[in-house]
Order: sequence, then C-alpha cells, then structure tokens
Amino acid sequence: MSSDISYVTYTLLAVVAGLIFVPVFLDGEPDGPPMALLQQSSVGPTRQKNESAVHRSRETPVGFPLRQGLGIQEGYSKRNGDVRDIWRVFMQKIGQLHTILGNDKVVHSIDTLDAEIDTLGHYISGLPTIEGRKVVAVYLPNSVENLVAGFTCAFYDFTFVPIEYPAEPEVIADKLRMTNAEILIMPAASLDINDLNVATLLKHVILVVEEGSRHLDFAADPDAKVTLKEWHDIAANGHKTPRPEKIDESLPHMVVFSKDVKLQKNVAVSYSHVNIVAAVSAQATAPAPKDQFQSIDVFTPAATLADQFCRIITYTAMLSGCTIIINAVTPPSGSLQSSCANAVPSIIVVPADSLSAIGRLSKAAQVELFHEWMHIYQLRKLTRYGQVPRHSAFARFNDYDRPNLGKSLRLIYVAENPAEGTTPISCNMLNDLRAIFFSKVVYALTYPPAAAGAITQTMSFDYRPGEDTKTFKDSHLGAPLSCIEVKLRDAGGYTVDHTDGPMGEIVIAGPSVTSSGEYATGIIGRWRSDGCLSMGSKA
Repeated sequence: MSSDISYVTYTLLAVVAGLIFVPVFLDGEPDGPPMALLQQSSVGPTRQKNESAVHRSRETPVGFPLRQGLGIQEGYSKRNGDVRDIWRVFMQKIGQLHTILGNDKVVHSIDTLDAEIDTLGHYISGLPTIEGRKVVAVYLPNSVENLVAGFTCAFYDFTFVPIEYPAEPEVIADKLRMTNAEILIMPAASLDINDLNVATLLKHVILVVEEGSRHLDFAADPDAKVTLKEWHDIAANGHKTPRPEKIDESLPHMVVFSKDVKLQKNVAVSYSHVNIVAAVSAQATAPAPKDQFQSIDVFTPAATLADQFCRIITYTAMLSGCTIIINAVTPPSGSLQSSCANAVPSIIVVPADSLSAIGRLSKAAQVELFHEWMHIYQLRKLTRYGQVPRHSAFARFNDYDRPNLGKSLRLIYVAENPAEGTTPISCNMLNDLRAIFFSKVVYALTYPPAAAGAITQTMSFDYRPGEDTKTFKDSHLGAPLSCIEVKLRDAGGYTVDHTDGPMGEIVIAGPSVTSSGEYATGIIGRWRSDGCLSMGSKA
C-alpha cells in the first residue's frame, strides 16, 4: 500500500496552514491593550444619597490630587505655571509656526513674534480705559495675530475675549457689551466701527492689515469715533518694555461665550490661568503614550480658535513643541480639505457637526460594491483586531467622495458640546470616520460654562461599537480627564439606581472647573459598566 501523498493533499495542507498562521504574522498587535478598555475610570468606594460614586481618570485615582498645573521644572522643584509658560516652553522646544495663504506657506520667526508680544503689550498698556483691568476683544480668523494677541493678554495681564469670525455686527456688539470690552483687534475694513462704538464702550481699535494692502492707510479715518492703529505699525515702531513679573492667576484671563443649558440663555464665561493650564496639562497626558503630541507632529486647528476646546488643543500642541500650521479657512465656512491643504497635518481638531456631515456624505458616496466590501473589511479590522486601517493605494482605489488629508494624519480631535445642540456622534459613526480618514478619532465632551477643555474623552484606541439600552441610544464619551472628577445626581425620572446603569445630571469639580466647588451642568448622562460616560437621545 503506497504512502505517497498527492500534490492535491500538499496544496490543501498549505492552504490550511496559511489560513491559520498568515493572519498571526500579518495582523500584528492591536493599537492599545484591550484589557485597558474594561474599566477606564477610577471609581470612588462610597457615594452620597441620590448620587453616583465619583469617577476620575485612572491617572489621578480617588484619594490622589487632581492634575492642576504644567509641572514647570525650576531647580529641584516644579511649579504649576500659567498660560505664559506655554509660550515659553514653545520657544524653548523651538516649535515652528506657519500660516497657509492660498497655495503659499509663510514660516514665521518665533523671535519676531515674541517681540510683537512686547510691542503690542506696551501699546495696549498705554491706552486710556474706563475700567481698571483692560479687556481686549479679538475678532480675527485663525491667524498668527490671533495667537499672539492671546499670549499678549497673558503676559500683560489683560482679559482676552476671542470672538468667532465671521459674525454679524449685532452679535459682535452684544459680546462687546457683555464683557465691557474697550479694545478691539479686527481685520481692516471688516466692520463699521462707528456702529459698534455707539452700542458699546469701545474706545480703541487695532487693525490687522494683509501684507498686500499695507500701502493703504486704514487708520486715517476722519469720521472714526475711536482711536485707530494698524498692527504692523505697532510691531515695526512700537517699544519693547520689560514684561510684568507677576500676574494674578485667579483673575479672568479668557472670556468665552456659550449657552447655559439650565438658564437657557447666552452667558459670558470667565476662565482663569488655573482653569486653562489644568485643562492643557490633562490633555497632554490623556491619550495613550504613543498617541500623545510629539515634537515631530504637525498640528492644524481645523476649527475656530474662538472655540475654547480648539484653543486648549492648540496650546497642548504648542506645549509639546509641535509644528503649528494655521489656515484662516476652517469648517463650516470652508471645507476640511481646503483647511488642511498644503499643511499635511498629523493631528487636527474638527467641529463635531462638520465631521458628522463628512461621515454622512462619504457613506452615501460608497456606491460601488468594491467600496462596500473595503469599508466592511476596514470596520472588521477596527472592531475585531483593534487596528486603524492603513492608508494605501489599494484602499483608495477608484476612491469615493471623502477628504484626502494626506498619509500623515494619525489623530482627529472632535468635541460634543451640549450647549450647541449638536447630535451626539454614535460609536458606529466614529468607526466609520476612522475608516474614512485612516486615523484614530478622540471624541470628547465639553461644556464651556462648566469647565475649560474636555470633561470626559474617549481613549484613542477604543473602537468598540455602542451599547444601546432600552432608555438611551448610546453615544460613548469616555472617562474623565485627570484634572476633573465627575458624578451623577438624581434628576427628574433619571436616577442613579436605574437598571440600565446610574443615570442623572452630570456634576463636576476640579481645577479646570469654572466654579470653586461643584458645578451642576443640567446635562443628563449615564455611567456604563466600563466606567465611561454616555449620552444620547432616547431610543
């Protein structure tokens, strides 16, 4: 009896061995440890009546102090620091600051910008105002001048009021009135200044003029009822003076505008230096170590710098010494692709509504069977193997309608803000977006009246689908950041003893919170079994 094995048998054995062993070598390791997703919060051992247990970041478990500063090394000790230290660290790490103007990229000298901080600060310090503390409103698109104005206010102890650009004159006038701002920095010829002057306390205006229009004298307006000065004249002819050594970190540094969910009206919210540096410090360590900001990263804010979350993420990138590339074109007024054109970023921050719209349009554009199969394969790679799909020519073969932001993109930040009334992004939609952009997506919960920066935030490698319940269609928002602690309190029909998990009003406390004690947000949330906070509409 022959013991020979035919070539068919050898072929079948090879196929079976390939099916077993090839995935082991090709699939690789997941993007993060799966066990870390099972319990993402440090949960307090006790709780008060009608309240859930306190949840914290695993970086600062219950019983340890919350993160509250930048940890600036001075000799053998560390200090918390303030917003000024973000610029100082950015200079020490030789970070780069670029601006995209059409198809051109302008590289700015950090030393020149540092000098502009002094000349602008000296000029504003000499302006006569009614109020003792100078309030500087900045109505500018994303630009270097926008960032420099913010740091000038930090170094010279002014109150900084960023206003979203563009906006209607009535909206701008209302915000100037709410903050009693007497100084305004704005693009030349963008507003009728006299109309603003009549309705507000406005006394002084600094005009930012594009380089190609500087031969025109915008400051020579005989009918102006305010003092006018052009930014480039201040920078060129201004005087450098020693910066103030001390500032009052407890006083308002930045004022942002938001809707208060409980009061159902727009409010001006003050952030101190303490609030901001606590949020920046926590954000710097929130992602997994390999996903944190690095000096080799290129960061582009694809959202307005008037949004506090976008500014906090930008400050985090500066603290890490990243290359910052700014484009005045940002969603929703411009497309995401045009915002990142010529920048080739590795990290971006995008408005929630804009990212959701891109996801819906891209999914609708998957009309070919090949696109459907490829998307299913990419989702399987995310949920089963814990890996973000790689950017490749095969994956983009005969591509459908989706933004092409380059092969370097690795991290997208997006925030849910209940004050804006946006629809929460579901876990499944987040996975669709990861497949569309070939990038990790970090989804955060922000509420500007309550705290600076994010309240909770998903892990960068959390690709799990949602956990829908009978009460809520789940939208997973991760665990608290290390500068904040979160609990739920009974509200209406939502109780912390609910069968689907503790539900109730979100109550927060910590260094990044705008009040000294607890802040009850008026927003309903639910704790999941994995220690993550979820929100969403009723099923």
